[in-house]
Amino acid sequence: MTLHPFPQDSVVCTRTLGKLCSELGSEPVVSFISRFHQLWPARVSRLHHALASNDRAIGEDAALSMKSAATMAGAHELANLAHLLHAAFRDGDLAAQCSLIGRIEAAGTGILSVLEEPEFAEHALLAYMGFASA
Repeated sequence: MTLHPFPQDSVVCTRTLGKLCSELGSEPVVSFISRFHQLWPARVSRLHHALASNDRAIGEDAALSMKSAATMAGAHELANLAHLLHAAFRDGDLAAQCSLIGRIEAAGTGILSVLEEPEFAEHALLAYMGFASA
């Protein structure tokens, strides 16, 4: 197994997922990562639908769902963008909604590429264990 370094300031914080692995084991985290990947297109589609239909309630709910999943995945930049998008839907700020959805899509591409690394959950656990013992 070759481990590639994932700096803490990368798009996904390995400590977050590593801590989750230490608490639950790697299998549930691998399953979470898989589910995150599978749900990504639907989550983005839901944001676009809310924007196109000018539906604040759906937009706020979709942004909050994305923020929660991103936080759990250690994707802190994405979680922050989703938080900002939630506020933009709440405030009815269409320009911000458009801009933030584009930024979320770009961030998601980077996040998915990191999460798809072979044995990422195991790497995250090892990184977390090294951090926790330091």
